[in-house]
Amino acid sequence: RRHTRYWRDWSSDVCSSDLFRAVDTLLGAAPGRAAQYARLLGGAKELVAPDLAARLERAGVESGACRRAAAVVEAAASVGRWWPATRRRVQSPGDLAALATPLIGRSRQEELYVAVVDGRNGLLALRRVYAGTATGTSVRIAELVRPVLDLGGVGFAAVHNHPSGDPQPSDEDVRLTAELLAAARLLDLEFLDHLVIGHDRWASIRSQRGEIWAGDERRAAAGSP
Repeated sequence: RRHTRYWRDWSSDVCSSDLFRAVDTLLGAAPGRAAQYARLLGGAKELVAPDLAARLERAGVESGACRRAAAVVEAAASVGRWWPATRRRVQSPGDLAALATPLIGRSRQEELYVAVVDGRNGLLALRRVYAGTATGTSVRIAELVRPVLDLGGVGFAAVHNHPSGDPQPSDEDVRLTAELLAAARLLDLEFLDHLVIGHDRWASIRSQRGEIWAGDERRAAAGSP
């Protein structure tokens, strides 16, 4: 195992073309049928609005064709509801920092999150496991790895904030990192990093204290489990 937004507007030309091609294919119709229906109804987004058959019939389309078009769109919507959503990839400390900084960068209390990832570093969850005072929080290792096991994750990273705004890792942060790595080895999980978030700044303990992971990296280089 190695670990190292697209929101499209229905009114955009590109997305409309994609929609028209898909509907034409599913209808078995000549290219242009879906675009014709969209023009009759007032736009591409009207093809995915409710009561398509009735609206097409009012626009002058033959009733059989109306029912076929409505059935195709409803079937596509049903498939879409089951289609797995694309997971955000967390492939670097910067990716995780970009997610965590808006959440906790200005928090007045210390908060600790666990980012759970699959085998391709797709983010399964970013779960808060602790919230404490401005002077720190008491952490149990079992509570940090539990979300990874519950979600069937392959790897994880820890991320917490320093309410002071200074992201420099403390001795306690380094100790927690070493304990998490030891637990991950026992459970055959990949512990990716431990980030400390400050005010618009962040630090990666793996980048600063890579020797903590040195044993894992030597085993990976040798091809050992």
